[in-house]
Amino acid sequence: MIKNSIYVLALSTLLFACSTDEETTTTTEASNSAATTSDESSDADAGQMMKDPNEVPNVTLEGTLKNGANATLVLEASTDRGPIVISKATTDGSGKFQLKGAIEAMGLYQLRVDGKMSQNQEPKVIPMTLVPGDELSLSLDFNDFNRSVVYEGTEWAEPLNGYMNQMKDFIDWQMSIVDPQSYNQEDLMKMVVEKKEPMDRYIIKEIREDADNPAHILLMTNLMPMMGYDNYDPKNIDVLKILHAAYEKSYPGHPMTVNIGSQVAQLEQGLKDYKDFKEKNIAPEITLPNPEGEEMSLSSLKGKYVLIDFWASWCAPCRVENPNVVRLYNKYKGDKFEIFSVSLDKDKDKWIKAIQADGLIWDYHVSDLLGWKTTMVEKYQFSGIPHTVLIDPEGKIIAEKLRGPSLERKLQELFGK
Repeated sequence: MIKNSIYVLALSTLLFACSTDEETTTTTEASNSAATTSDESSDADAGQMMKDPNEVPNVTLEGTLKNGANATLVLEASTDRGPIVISKATTDGSGKFQLKGAIEAMGLYQLRVDGKMSQNQEPKVIPMTLVPGDELSLSLDFNDFNRSVVYEGTEWAEPLNGYMNQMKDFIDWQMSIVDPQSYNQEDLMKMVVEKKEPMDRYIIKEIREDADNPAHILLMTNLMPMMGYDNYDPKNIDVLKILHAAYEKSYPGHPMTVNIGSQVAQLEQGLKDYKDFKEKNIAPEITLPNPEGEEMSLSSLKGKYVLIDFWASWCAPCRVENPNVVRLYNKYKGDKFEIFSVSLDKDKDKWIKAIQADGLIWDYHVSDLLGWKTTMVEKYQFSGIPHTVLIDPEGKIIAEKLRGPSLERKLQELFGK
């Protein structure tokens, strides 16, 4: 459930990388308790967080929505199967509102403005953690809904206000980057880490001082790796362990507590796998079917420089980068250079159509059509696409995350033209 927090860092916009596929979630009414899901933990999360909507309300949200007369507000529980409606209310002529809802336990929730947004308008939604008995006061501005919120009246309000203020500063810097694609991705990530540091310090301080505060199920998302482990501080795992230990005491057996423990274990294993991968420095074998169903192997290209390109038809930044990749392929294909494209698509027809539409004329296109569930993500330790790995004729990794000008510079360095 934590991975679906609706106010984590929106770095995909800045870094021009896709970290999820094109599938979207839908809102489910709270009464629809018979909805099916393949993730049993999602059902447990939802069940722990919600009561029957006909039961006596045990949380209250009230406040004023400036410039928001007669707007419909929706309180939802955030779960892995999508948001589930807890309560709705309409603001009066002066923007005042009150929502009441019934929840079973502490959990992650969101308040959003109902209604369709224009194509380029971001959804109006804010995050919160709620605990049975909470009486929350909110101050918001309809015209700046996601950034104007001030929480009051709960134990988690103050740390969450501090976090949101830190987030505003980071997003202001993020929006000041006029042309992110002109930057080397590695340099850009270093800038992100540097600008994000004050926010991380704030979160670490809050967790160390008041580890079981409900706000931390939101704050902890910033201590997760953003785009792999290249710039990840392993000390963050130690802080998350402090958080988990505190939640085990205050919320024993709660799905959120179990989830945090699971994520800490995954982080430790992921960091170990990353270190092992870097030490070996040899590209793992890839053997997957091409669009015709014939298996193709990376090892068949031994003796050539190979650009392994992880992409997908649904990934807009990938499609934007493709013309550059095609141009460079045409320039260097006679110099022992080849491209081995690995798609994270699920839909075979969309994959094939994208290959044709973008003019990806090289022969090596493979996919297991499993999307992010492909074993390639673990083998090559990446968390966003487009992701590239350049290997030498012996299969040794000589560069990663090359795109745009940085890819061109590296190929010029190798081939002298």
